[in-house]
Order: sequence, then C-alpha cells, then structure tokens
Amino acid sequence: MTSLAYAVHVSPMQPMAPTALPPRPDGGPLLWSPLSTTLVYGPREAVLVDPGLTTEQGVAVAKWAAGFGRTITGIYVTHAHGDHWYATAPVLEQFPHAKVWATAETIAEMQRTTPGGQPNPFWGATFPGLIGDTPVIAESVPDGGLQVDGQLLVPHAAGHTDTEHTTFLHVPSLDLVVSGDVVYNQVHQYLSEAGDHGIDTWLSAIDAVAAVAPATIVAGHKNPDRDDPASILDDTRDYLLAAAEVFAGATSRVEYFEAMVRRFPGWLNPGIAWLTAVGRWAS
Repeated sequence: MTSLAYAVHVSPMQPMAPTALPPRPDGGPLLWSPLSTTLVYGPREAVLVDPGLTTEQGVAVAKWAAGFGRTITGIYVTHAHGDHWYATAPVLEQFPHAKVWATAETIAEMQRTTPGGQPNPFWGATFPGLIGDTPVIAESVPDGGLQVDGQLLVPHAAGHTDTEHTTFLHVPSLDLVVSGDVVYNQVHQYLSEAGDHGIDTWLSAIDAVAAVAPATIVAGHKNPDRDDPASILDDTRDYLLAAAEVFAGATSRVEYFEAMVRRFPGWLNPGIAWLTAVGRWAS
C-alpha cells in the first residue's frame, strides 16, 4: 500500500481594516485568525486543502506546496467562508492543471455568498485590495471521494458549524481528519452565524468527527505553536458550551467579549470573539 503523509502551512494572522469593526473594548488589535492549509501527499501526487484568503497568502501557499515536488492534482475546499478558498486563483497559477473540488452543497453556498464571482462585501471591506478574483470554479467531488496515489480521501458533510454546509476530510490511511472549521485549535471561535440552534448542530458535527476516530486533526484555525492532537475536539466542544452559557445570560457585546476572553485567556485572537459579539448584539 502506498504510504501517505501530510504537512500543514499556517498563514499568519492578517490585520483587518480599521473600519471593519468597532474598536475592541480592551483596545486590542483587529486581526483575522491564523489559517491552516494542509497538503496530503504520496510519492507522486498531492491534494491541497483550503488554500487561504488573500492573494499574498495564496502565493505563499503555492510556493510552499511546490517545495514538496509532487503533482498537485487538486484543491479541496471544506466550506464556503472566503478565508478558506479566496486564494485559489494564485495557487492555480502555480498548479494550472489542478482541479478544485468541494461538495455540491458547499459549491451552492459559495455561489450564494460570492455573487457574480466577486468577494462577499464583508471580505472586500475587511481586506481591501488584498483579495484577487474569486470565481466559483469548484467541481463536485467525484463519486467515491478523492484519491492521492490510489489512497482514499473522504469528504464528510458536517452541516452547520461556523457557517452552513461545512465538511471535513478524512484520510483513513493516516488516521487524519482535516477539519476545516468544524474544529478549532485553541483559537477563538466564530459564532456570529450560530443563530438559535447553531451550537447544537456544531456539537453534532464534532461528534461526527469523533466517530471516525482520528488520531490527528488539523483545524482550520490553529495556534501555529501547537500540534494537531485529537484532544482539540474536547477543546472546541468546551468553547461552544461556554459560549452557549454566555449567550444565555449576556445582554451586550462587551459582556460576551469579556466573558469569553476571561474563560479562555490562552486562546489566540480575541478579535474573533469581538466579531462574534458585534454580529449578535446591536450594541
């Protein structure tokens, strides 16, 4: 059996435009969280997962991936949030024969949130001049999943996590899950789209990841100083349960933000907790 391996590139935190959000209550910076791009590779072939957001990130990801000397057969997108696929174009400049894959549900969500193939207004305003063309060119994953040198990579629908129609990619031969945003690795989690039942569905998605019993999980947003242990399932679950408790009692943006920062003092990028708060409370 052909052996596979994986590697992770983490794009560093990206400053948001000062006008993207109201100032943080603690005066801290407005940053986008570190972004993980995973390369699953064999002796000859490789597949990239989630190439990133900005043109600069895409160029860096392409250069990194080229260093492995494999034929990049495809790019898999775990979900429709632009930070996980808007950098596809510069990656394809390096690998023009690679196909872009996603599930049919994710493609429909990409089309809905990227009208006319132009960046969603949120992303354009938050990162002005930093995002290139974003045509929705993904194709539905072939029946039976993806392959790298004959070894299977299996997309799993996860439903609503931090947005609609998210997925994770299981690599059975590596006991690996590339989780997209189903799982976070000690980075503050985005919950503006949770609505009334989003936390419950996200908890169910975590259970779905646990059901395939991975030894290793690469989170879509991870602290680059940490490894990729399966224990981040519990970390992500704990954050969601804490957020649900705070949502039930908080009456303002500031109250939610301060409570989550207090409960998770070592987690990266409190700016995303503030983004969640701004999305859920008018003031």
